[in-house]
Amino acid sequence: MSTAPSRQELTRIAGDVRRFLEGLWPEWHALRGRALPDPLSLGTCQTTSLLLATVLREHGFDAAVAQGNAPGATEGYLHDGIWHGHAWVKCGGWIVDICADQYGAPPVSISPSDDPRYRTGRDTAYESAKRQRQELASSALEAWRKRR
Repeated sequence: MSTAPSRQELTRIAGDVRRFLEGLWPEWHALRGRALPDPLSLGTCQTTSLLLATVLREHGFDAAVAQGNAPGATEGYLHDGIWHGHAWVKCGGWIVDICADQYGAPPVSISPSDDPRYRTGRDTAYESAKRQRQELASSALEAWRKRR
């Protein structure tokens, strides 16, 4: 049975995961043939959210990845009046986002589940991209577990 997390618990766990991933994001960008962006979280939100949701579930919380990616649709993350493809985690009535800094938000952003900047939609990525992000998240989870 899952308990509802407090904002403070989510902030602590999400911050730990974010600090851990800051060491992995450069590798993820290199694997995709990308130069290092600023911020490093740019383009990592779906893989990052897969890992974060798993870590939160291992802490006993119901957590799921949410996202919106359909081009031209009103879904994802609303920034400067434009919807951007994005992924985040829903957990216990909260939105937990450790990649929203690419839109000027704090590196660890915890907001109520009805935050109007977030709108769930579809994952429009190719199956090969979905497999790659799952593999990266699984590898990161293994490293996360070993670090303790």
